[in-house]
Amino acid sequence: MMAAKGKHQAQETQAPEGFEVAPQHRMTLGYLISLLARLLAQSLKVRNGPDGILPGQYPIAVELLAQDGMSQRDLCEVVRIEQATMANTLKRMERDGLITRRQSAEDGRLATIHLTEEGARLARDAVRNAAEVNSVALEGLDLPAQMALRDMLIDLTERLEADIKRRG
Repeated sequence: MMAAKGKHQAQETQAPEGFEVAPQHRMTLGYLISLLARLLAQSLKVRNGPDGILPGQYPIAVELLAQDGMSQRDLCEVVRIEQATMANTLKRMERDGLITRRQSAEDGRLATIHLTEEGARLARDAVRNAAEVNSVALEGLDLPAQMALRDMLIDLTERLEADIKRRG
């Protein structure tokens, strides 16, 4: 049995309205958000070009644009990725000439991460490209709808983060 879901149709499962509960229907919240995230990343990657900032490097580059000289640990916390993933990403960024590491002036045991001149240029380009990707994705939504979507996504994120903390 098919039921109307706005302009999209999906087979009913246990939930009478909203998102499907059966993952095979490709209408679960997680599936749709994951698909959207992949498409946003692919669109950004195409715009940045083969020598530009990669989607996985983007949050790191943006944080370093805002505050150059962060430690790897601080970047992990702000970007919310695991230490091992951060280490691998930074290694690739260093290899590609996007960042350099320097000994911390405050603690000689720590290194700070800095964008190179080329890394900063590419990061600024990526920020402009991300704004363009957002415009394409949000086309057709007026400003109040965009703000409502943003607020809903923030609320979902906060609820899931709290749930993980409770259960972890």
